Amino acid sequence: MHVLARTALVGLLALTGCKKANTAGADNRTFYQNDDLVAKGGGIERPYPPLDLKGPEAYMGVAVLEGSVRLSRPVGWTIRRVSTAPDHRFIEYASPHQYVFGIYERRDDAGDDWKDILGRYEEDAKTSGAEQLGGRVPVATHNAQGREYVMKRTVRGQKAPYTNVSHEVVLRGEHHVDLVEIVHQGETLEGVTQELLRVMETLEVQ
Repeated sequence: MHVLARTALVGLLALTGCKKANTAGADNRTFYQNDDLVAKGGGIERPYPPLDLKGPEAYMGVAVLEGSVRLSRPVGWTIRRVSTAPDHRFIEYASPHQYVFGIYERRDDAGDDWKDILGRYEEDAKTSGAEQLGGRVPVATHNAQGREYVMKRTVRGQKAPYTNVSHEVVLRGEHHVDLVEIVHQGETLEGVTQELLRVMETLEVQ
């Protein structure tokens, strides 16, 4: 399964078509938006020490979404937005390397047929205005099967709209179906692929 996760992320490096945003850093509300959903206080993440990694590039193991997802994430990530509402749970992290990593709980039953799960996701993406550049590529994390998509969206910016590309993976665990979304500003994910490999290889969906 690790090979599939690695292959999928390496493949992302070849994808282009993302126009850079007009602003960067903390001034870019797309990546550092402050609103009522920003996490305040504890309880959003629970420590999961088996996935900790010490060293210059340190990672911390955490359980999120009421414990239904576990992952090893870079210690430099900060929580950007979060929701604990039933059937609408999600968590978004902002990376210092100018990308957002989000995990969103979907309402699909994990026992549904893949074609039905993917069909609903694709319809939701189309309704939201996303343009599908590629999709249904088989991938896997530590314990979950997945299908990867590449989506292009027009995003409202501070000065003018701009286009970004998101890499999205629909993951099915034993009891839950989740969506992992990586939104970035550059042409590709080159430069952060190695960082993301551990995240995806360790990610568990219960």
